[in-house]
Amino acid sequence: MRRALRHPSFLIGASLSAVIVFIALVSLVWTPHDPGQMRILSRLKPPDASFWLGTDQFGRDIASMLMVGARNALLVGLVAVGIGFTFGSVLGMLAARFEGSLLDDVVMRALDFVFAFPAVLTAILILTLFGPGLVNAVLAIGLFNIPVFARQARGATLQVMTRDFIRAARLAGCGTASILVRHVVPNILGLMIVQASTQFALAILAEAGLSYLGIGTQPPNPSWGRMLNDAQTFLARAPLLAIFPGMAIALSVLAFNLLGDGLRDIIDPRLKER
Repeated sequence: MRRALRHPSFLIGASLSAVIVFIALVSLVWTPHDPGQMRILSRLKPPDASFWLGTDQFGRDIASMLMVGARNALLVGLVAVGIGFTFGSVLGMLAARFEGSLLDDVVMRALDFVFAFPAVLTAILILTLFGPGLVNAVLAIGLFNIPVFARQARGATLQVMTRDFIRAARLAGCGTASILVRHVVPNILGLMIVQASTQFALAILAEAGLSYLGIGTQPPNPSWGRMLNDAQTFLARAPLLAIFPGMAIALSVLAFNLLGDGLRDIIDPRLKER
């Protein structure tokens, strides 16, 4: 905890992340206005006491849309990273435990196949086949996260499996499941959490990109990416329409990247002196 309080990247990332999570939680119970309500007479209004960040081309309150958009972005990141973390970690640990076996070859070749295609193109292909929407976007992003976590878990598990306490556990009669759960997971969990924070930022960015292309979160659910898409027509007249969601995306990605860098430095004892 003392190292965390002295680490600037961790403090900045944790503070920004806490603010974003707080805004998303507040949007569950309160927003300044109904984010989906259109007010044609109040379209493209600048910020004032009634509309804190102004209104868009349909008269919708930008502040309320940003708050609900934060909730959707965090939901996508949480579920997508959860999918990759769960399935990827299990596959990676099993592949490392049976290194050189048929299971290891099948898992690694399948991961290589997924990595052969760019993440955005894979997501676009999946959403084109199964239709646009928040659920399909989450599944597409989560699918690409699986090989990322699997490779990380496999490499970390291979290092742990060479330790003396693993040999002692085998001599004591512990089975594969017991070794993985009781000895491997606690030793690689910190590394996987650091990877999760980094992938969380990438998941938010991926959702915004897919929504910008029109195949992510669909109306009437607000999305930062789609707000950027809608704002590009009014850049000359109302540039704030693009500035606010762009800042929200940039700050969110920056927050979770800084949080991941800070966690890496704090958790890894080899980086303590650095």
